[in-house]
Amino acid sequence: MMLSKYIRDVQQRFEAIPGPSAFIYSAIVTKILRKPEREIVKDVIEKNKHGTILDLGSGTGYLSINIAKRLPNLQVIGIDLSRQMIKIARRKAKGVNNIKFKVANAANLPFEDNSIDFIVSTGSLHHWKNPTNVFNECYRVLKKNKEAWIYDGCPDAVKEERVKIRAEYGFLGYQAAVKIAELHGFFKYEYDSKIRVIFDQTKFENSYKMELTDVWMKITLKKK
Repeated sequence: MMLSKYIRDVQQRFEAIPGPSAFIYSAIVTKILRKPEREIVKDVIEKNKHGTILDLGSGTGYLSINIAKRLPNLQVIGIDLSRQMIKIARRKAKGVNNIKFKVANAANLPFEDNSIDFIVSTGSLHHWKNPTNVFNECYRVLKKNKEAWIYDGCPDAVKEERVKIRAEYGFLGYQAAVKIAELHGFFKYEYDSKIRVIFDQTKFENSYKMELTDVWMKITLKKK
């Protein structure tokens, strides 16, 4: 069995990254994704000036912590199924007063209806065992006319941006970004087929769009 196929099979079986793998993820994958996530931070803070932001699959907390630091008037909540990820994120967030991390399942969010102003998620969608439930939970907790931005890897996006990415990361960094996108996301044809089918079974069926950006497929969902 090819290593890449094996890793994707493991991801489909386990939603939470196992404890030992959390350290590897923190040391390697987050370093490669730091620059594209920096762009997401910038976009999120331009969109939101106050309220509550929920980060689904917050991992080791890079995105959540940087949003919270830039906008102290926001309340930021990061959730993840991995206790080790949450432990690392809490350690990194020491001294940041407007953020908290919880062990929680995105398919059963521990929040009231219409209580969240914005949802963001990076590199988590491909782990979800019940994506339909997750999207419906996002719809439930979002306030009216608010949005969720779901980013997941897409090697087609990386290849479209290859000149820019090679300039920023170098040749080896570009190759690593392609492989990470392959293992932590879907190809464009998969988004255009099976991911669209999932959306059409949710409450966001008529209010979503998908676009390639940087190393990601960005999915914008709006609660009407």
